[in-house]
Order: sequence, then C-alpha cells, then structure tokens
Amino acid sequence: MKFWYKFLFLPVFILALVGCEKDQELVYLPPTETEDGKVTQLQKHTIGKGVPIVIMGERFTESDIKYGGYRKATNWALEGLFSMHPMFTLRDYFDVYEVTAVSFANKSEDTAFSSDFSGRIVYGDYNKAVEYAKKAIGEERIDDATIIILNNQDIYGGSCYMDVSYTSYVSDIPKGCAVAFVSLEGYDVRSIKHYDVLLHEAIGHGFAKLADEYVDDVFGPVEADKEWLMEYQSKGYYRNISYDSDVTKSCWADFAADSRYNSEKLGCYEGAQYIDTGAYRATENSIMRLLDSDFNVVGREMIYKRCMKIAYGDSWKFNYEDFVKFDLEGTKTEHEEIKKQYPDYSKSMRSCAPPRFVDCVSRLKDVKTRK
Repeated sequence: MKFWYKFLFLPVFILALVGCEKDQELVYLPPTETEDGKVTQLQKHTIGKGVPIVIMGERFTESDIKYGGYRKATNWALEGLFSMHPMFTLRDYFDVYEVTAVSFANKSEDTAFSSDFSGRIVYGDYNKAVEYAKKAIGEERIDDATIIILNNQDIYGGSCYMDVSYTSYVSDIPKGCAVAFVSLEGYDVRSIKHYDVLLHEAIGHGFAKLADEYVDDVFGPVEADKEWLMEYQSKGYYRNISYDSDVTKSCWADFAADSRYNSEKLGCYEGAQYIDTGAYRATENSIMRLLDSDFNVVGREMIYKRCMKIAYGDSWKFNYEDFVKFDLEGTKTEHEEIKKQYPDYSKSMRSCAPPRFVDCVSRLKDVKTRK
C-alpha cells in the first residue's frame, strides 16, 4: 500500500468512532429471506428426460443477488460447463437451475454453506447443499444431480463430495449426487480462462466419477485403499485408472485397440490417484491431471454414458459404435464452435497447476447424504 492511502483511511476511521461508546458491540442484522431459496431455471433440456445440474453461490450477500452479481456468476458457470466436448455436444440434454443462497458475511460461520478452505481444498456443508438443490429438482431427482457451489472468494481451489451409498449398485454407470465447491478466483465472464477448475471438479469428479490422475504425496492412498477403490470401479467410479500395467486389462482396452484413437496414444502411464507407482492412467495428460488439457476418451465415454442413462433411463443400452461416432464428430467440431463464441480462446489461457482436489470417495467414506 502506498503511504498516502493511510491519510485517506484516517478520517474515515475517526468518523466511525464518533458517538460510539467504548465497550459498545456492533449489532449485525441477519439476512432477510426474500431472496434465499429462490429457484430460476437457467436452461431447459430439449432432448431426453433432462439431466439436472443445480448451481448455487457461497459468500454472496442479498445485495450481490439484488444487483446481479449472483446471476453473473451462475451464468458464467452455465457457459463453462458446456465449453468442452463432450459436454459441449451434450448440452441439449441438461436442465440447469440456479438456487439463491444468501450469506451474511465473508466468514465461514456466517455463510450459506459454512465453506472454508485449507490449502487449495474448499469444503463446506454438503448436506445443506443437497437440501437447497431439492428446492429446484425435488427428492426424486437428487440422485442424478450435480450440485455446484460457487465460492465467492479470491482463492484458487476446489473439492468434490460424492455420494457413494450405492454399495449394492452393480453397473459401469454410477449413481449418486455430488457437490462440487469451486472458488471464483479471478474469473472473467469474457473468456474461458478458469473453466478448467469447474470442469475438473463438477464434471470430471462429480458427474463422471473420475479419479484424479496426478501425483500428490499428501493424498496418496495406502495399499489398503486399493481394495475398496477397485470395488467402486466395478460400480462405475474411477474407470480412468488401472492398477495393472497391462492395457488389455484396463477399462480402456477397447479404445487402445481401436486405430481411430491412435492420436490419443492410449496406454498405461504410471502415476495416478496421487501415487507415482502402481497406479496407471490412460493418456499422458488429461484434464484430470493437468488443467490445460481436455477430457481424454475414457472421461468422455463416462460423461456420455451417465448423461444417456439419466436422459433415457434403464431402456438405454450402451453401444460402442454409437459412442465412437458421437465422439469423433463432436471432437472435430468442438474447437471451431468454441472459437466462434470465445475469440480469445487458447490453450495457453488454461495453463495452471491443478488444485488439490478432493475426490471424496477416498476422503469422505463416512459422509451420509440421506437421513
């Protein structure tokens, strides 16, 4: 701070003290409920039954809501969610809602979802977020919901909390809602500069149930964790990693053998799920490893599968060739269309180290989202 600023602040400080008793406590009025819990549909599906996403804000006061700051942030997230294939191509399947959540102040105890952060991990009240989302989509759709909390704080980080209560659900398409906390550090509605954090968290972890593909000694699982991680793989979680170096035994074996995907250089690259040995990812990079990357074909397949299953129900069955056709056409047109909407788009805009995201199947095994 430049020295002359101090002289500006001094008279303001003196005026604030005039007329106040020495021991008088400031009285804070609670936020009113005129805006809290209000539901607005930002986008309506035109194909299928509708795949629900609910966006809410944290650390937004009633004034922020009244004067448009809240809507500006939720619209930013709306566009960001569909800025990358396959979400870009699947957009017409989704219902997207805004639910207003009024915070009193920029302190954890006074915010709507009691969020806070540690390092680059943002965390908050998962259960309250689920209850607010039900205002938009009801109890019957909550299992299919991806819930996004936009943390109005100038920090870099995020986390995703997943419901893993479906222990008896055997399928390669997982069920369960998720709550992604994403901080609005330096976001810019004119570009897609910070969409990758949102996509990594809300879509990669929350919607597609993908694992992280980077190495981090802090979060590295112990050997005992591998058993239940592999168990959840059988239910559709974490299918972008393998604990076997043989690609023919991986979840992406079919793609690795398909010459149409030679450009992705699919294989078993060591280092995934926070550990550098014994865990393998499908490609050298993807958005689940580096935020200046796209979803690889394994991630794109899981996004496609879950979208179709929610949109069409149990009558829908996965067909490999249908997916490949959808995927190759979408990949071809994605960047051309995005370039039209965002003239300043470039990969260099998205080059930043990943936050320490919490996949929360591994971090919050004891969290219960239903009572």
